[in-house]
Amino acid sequence: MGKYVKRQTPRAMPNAARVAHFAKDLQQPFLVAGCRGETTQQNDRPRFDIHSQFRFATGGLDQFRDKHLVVFTHGYNNLPDDALRSAKEFFGKLHDSIMRDGTDPASCVYLLFTWPGDTGPVFFNTAQEYAHLSGVALYNLLSESQTTAAPQSISLVSHSLGAHVVLRCLAVLGERFFREKSTLRVDHSLLLAAAVEDDVFHNPERLEEYHFPEAAFGVSNLHISTSRADEVLGGAFRVNEHDAALGFKGPESMSPLASLARRVDEVSNGQARFRFEIHDFSPNSATIMNPALHVYDHGGYWANPEQTNYYVNLIHANAG
Repeated sequence: MGKYVKRQTPRAMPNAARVAHFAKDLQQPFLVAGCRGETTQQNDRPRFDIHSQFRFATGGLDQFRDKHLVVFTHGYNNLPDDALRSAKEFFGKLHDSIMRDGTDPASCVYLLFTWPGDTGPVFFNTAQEYAHLSGVALYNLLSESQTTAAPQSISLVSHSLGAHVVLRCLAVLGERFFREKSTLRVDHSLLLAAAVEDDVFHNPERLEEYHFPEAAFGVSNLHISTSRADEVLGGAFRVNEHDAALGFKGPESMSPLASLARRVDEVSNGQARFRFEIHDFSPNSATIMNPALHVYDHGGYWANPEQTNYYVNLIHANAG
């Protein structure tokens, strides 16, 4: 197939004017950072010197100080405009939910983290390479913010292959925490439609596998959404990866996560915790009773206010 379909070069970082175009109607605009190159040519291949470094299109680290930071990381094959559109939809609904929850939205700052995953419809493996480097850029952003303008809490929300970016970031944070090189941990992480393998918390058996058991040491509360109606995770992902997706019906086994929870407690002498929860949004879910929360397709994770109301209770209530 690659003979007839050309891999596209991911686009450059959006400029401030483009961000303003998408955010202009929001009650509280979002900031934009990411690790796309400043020119499209810089994205011609995955490069550590480019794609492990964060840069801002709008805003800066100083705006994080003492705020509840909510970061949204988009998925595979999102052009910059696609990423901005998704962030506008997600943060617009999330903002309304935060206000309904009785929280002062001025205490929050919203950030889109955009990464070069727009490699074309059949180049998922290349996008994974970009995602792996992009997780380091997200780690660098959080680490530097902790030093220069520490947020009050940090919540990471990902969609689809954005989970790879987030889990790589958490794994780097976790390794630093485990080795007592840093005390920084993310408070909440929510993986929506995670397009990573369902055994991602096992130790990898093969060199080419992307697995992140160290992520448990980098986050206090991990929430994993699933939907067996997600046609992308149930179809294209399985065909490409020859494995099930974490976001389709959850982890292959709960044992690694349960073991990691005990290990985090042991390593930290009870000073840190790792909690995890699976949220089954399938239309035939045995646990989610409200049909407004059910997810019927890969793009249906923030289709209505009830969904973001639910997420606020996961990622923002008692933040930090």
